[in-house]
Amino acid sequence: MTQYKYHLDKTSNKFNCPKCNKKRFVKYVETETNHYAESQYGRCDRETNCGYALYPYNNSIVSYEYVNTPPVKLSYIEKETLQNSLNKYEINPLVIYLYSNYSKYEVENTIVKYHLGTAKIFDGATIFWQKDDTGNIRTGKIMAYDTSTGTRLKNNDGKPLISWVHSILKKTNFNLKQCLFGLHLLNQTIKQVAVVESEKTALIMSIEFPQYTWMSTGSLQGFKYDYLTPLKEKDITAFPDKGAYNKWKETADVLNNKGFNIEVSKLLETIEYEDGWDLVDMMNYENKK
Repeated sequence: MTQYKYHLDKTSNKFNCPKCNKKRFVKYVETETNHYAESQYGRCDRETNCGYALYPYNNSIVSYEYVNTPPVKLSYIEKETLQNSLNKYEINPLVIYLYSNYSKYEVENTIVKYHLGTAKIFDGATIFWQKDDTGNIRTGKIMAYDTSTGTRLKNNDGKPLISWVHSILKKTNFNLKQCLFGLHLLNQTIKQVAVVESEKTALIMSIEFPQYTWMSTGSLQGFKYDYLTPLKEKDITAFPDKGAYNKWKETADVLNNKGFNIEVSKLLETIEYEDGWDLVDMMNYENKK
């Protein structure tokens, strides 16, 4: 296994971005010393609205030195923890929102299918469990939603209310490797796989268009080789958010040359939607016309 000389900081530390000046900037860290690289090197996590990213040394990944390291044993969340979260849907705002828009059967089927959990924090926030194709639970992403609109809630600083199960449990030396949300469905289907960015969008699209098996990257940057490798033998259709088409298409072209079969949809690029909109935003907008 190889490791880059520099890697993005894995802590929760954020700094002011050199471009947008928002405190959403993740710095690069030198692997050997664990010291930050110079202040301009890093990536803004406002991928769509800012997009600043600068790598150490000539801005080029290929100039990195490689260090041979033994493979790290991955950490997992206990299955009992997942099972204990599969309740209290009456206080889960996202589930309440789904019930207000879809039938009882459709919502209950979606809850079971994706193992939706309810957290104790953020007044019953939704837990999106990342369960891989071998049944191991990588972690759970906790997100808060508005009951009436289904949109994400934010704190007083304007940041989405997000946490992680492994952080809440204060797991020490937890070696996290994330996977696609919905990856556990891979061995249960022969359907074509559809990939989106948002977990909520994957849920809703699975109800609206059940001819696909819907999975989510969880972020713009999550559309990458590590996440998509388990899908290599599947036909994949990717639906990037508005403004993200070029980035996802570039990644898909590279992966298709490695034997993948990925088609990237331009659906959201063909109409003057707002940058950052996804399939659910488009659907809600069109339904209001």
